[in-house]
Amino acid sequence: MFRPLPLVKGDKVAVIAPASCAKEKELRNAEKSLALLELEPVFYPSCTAQHGYLAGNDEQRLKDLHDAFSDDSVKAVFCLRGGYGCGRLLKKIDFDLISKNPKLFLGYSDISVIHIAINQICGMMTLHGTMPSINWERSDEATIKALKKCLFGFPEGEVSNPPGEEMGSLVPGKAEGRIIGGNLSLVVSTLGSPYEIDTKGKILYLEDIQEKPYAIDRMLTALSLSGKFEDAEGIILGPFIDCEETEDTPALTIQQVFEEVIVPYGKPAITNFRCGHTYPQITFPMGAMTRIDADKCTIEFVEG
Repeated sequence: MFRPLPLVKGDKVAVIAPASCAKEKELRNAEKSLALLELEPVFYPSCTAQHGYLAGNDEQRLKDLHDAFSDDSVKAVFCLRGGYGCGRLLKKIDFDLISKNPKLFLGYSDISVIHIAINQICGMMTLHGTMPSINWERSDEATIKALKKCLFGFPEGEVSNPPGEEMGSLVPGKAEGRIIGGNLSLVVSTLGSPYEIDTKGKILYLEDIQEKPYAIDRMLTALSLSGKFEDAEGIILGPFIDCEETEDTPALTIQQVFEEVIVPYGKPAITNFRCGHTYPQITFPMGAMTRIDADKCTIEFVEG
């Protein structure tokens, strides 16, 4: 798996919006975010475009993605925000172009489908982490520290949750493999397509937000029926934010869903790795060799 070169202060960075349209405040936040890291942003047209709930039509968002990777003057590609829309681009993305112009690629949530495709088709690591629209100037120390580690180097070695947030053990044991995955809803959305996640020999990472327990159950069951847990070496579960039932209706807890759908596979599994829809948020290299010890609740990234 190829790892793109790290950034240095002063580098130009492409900012694109491959999913939902951005608000003016989010653009200003992004300017402040890049200034904090002493990077020079280059905003592409999708950042200010709107086509309904999308940041411009598919052609515009696709063009920005291609132009950003093609431009030798920019050294990384940052997604401004998530939302919805990346899946509509997959069939038209020129992955050969991306392979020939490797750069750090940053984002999460809806961006998950592009991470998985680049990891699997291009054999290139990407960065699953915080996006500049939230204003990194106002972000917490743990989030910025983890982000810098990935942008300006490589987080080799054991990675820790932010203070006060402990990882848990769902299934004991140790496992090693390249980490792949992202937002559960997006991972499931590509099942049956050429861009379906391949978990064979991998560490599968999943997280989600604002989904009812039955919906989480349904999506995990879809992965189960597709053989994804059976194929995986181990599992890392991120936070599942606002996913408990709040109405007075019969429901399983998220923990019960994990225990009934994931635990039977006996694959080492860690919970509450603070990535995805949460702050503080840990940025990490998707596609990196990863070791997990679910007895000690540790995660270690290994270069290569």
